Amino acid sequence: MVTHDPSAGSPVAGNAPSTPTDVPRRQRSPSVRLLVALTSSTALLGTAGLVAAAAVVPPIGARRAAREAAQQEVASQLGPDERVVARAFASQRRWTDMWRESFGVVVATDRRLLYVGAPPTPLLRPREDGPTELLVESYPYDAAFTLEPRTLFRGYMRGLVLRTPAAQVDFIVDDGSWTTALMVSQASAAARKSVTRDEEALNATTRAPSAPAERYVVYIVQRGETLTGLARRFRSSPDVLRQLNQLPTDAIKVGQRLRVPKVDADTVP
Repeated sequence: MVTHDPSAGSPVAGNAPSTPTDVPRRQRSPSVRLLVALTSSTALLGTAGLVAAAAVVPPIGARRAAREAAQQEVASQLGPDERVVARAFASQRRWTDMWRESFGVVVATDRRLLYVGAPPTPLLRPREDGPTELLVESYPYDAAFTLEPRTLFRGYMRGLVLRTPAAQVDFIVDDGSWTTALMVSQASAAARKSVTRDEEALNATTRAPSAPAERYVVYIVQRGETLTGLARRFRSSPDVLRQLNQLPTDAIKVGQRLRVPKVDADTVP
């Protein structure tokens, strides 16, 4: 059926007129889609960066509070007549703390090297009220360790590196504390040398002297022999054999030529 619109003067179909929703949707150009994707990615990266920074960067005032608590703990850790020779503020970053920085102090006393530090603020829960839980590390000077200034984290930082036969501990030192950190390292090295000299002097006075031998002969090491066994066999001591042959340790090998005291053939086991 066709009708005439009097106002328009032309026939129109009996169906309802088309609505604006029938107009095709305009597609975004590839450049616009790329710009939107980059903006979204940048926002996500920025948010992740802020979260990471909040986890790594310590809260305001944490450094000062940790250092004050550490110095108070050092005072309580000192023994009778133990005195502080040098001290320096330092910090540590441990993988167990997600590389967050913990602040403290490294102290060289006249008896030992001491580090006291406060752990980082917990990420998921606030630190409970009460005394701060502190980390205390003590290294007596008669123990085997070295403390040396070194660059850390591929040269981006510097600090003190403490090495023991079992582990290595890094102490990060900022520019303001670098001079005092060098004093701690020097005081520790001097104290360890003094302790070593005292121990050597004591051992020299208490060690039973070996019977002197008038002559020495060359002996070729056989399979299964040790320096201690050879010392017993030739009526000597491992110290004498090391000095005679300039050996840094007791390690010997098959076929090695050693100078040994000459003893009677009938007394050799």
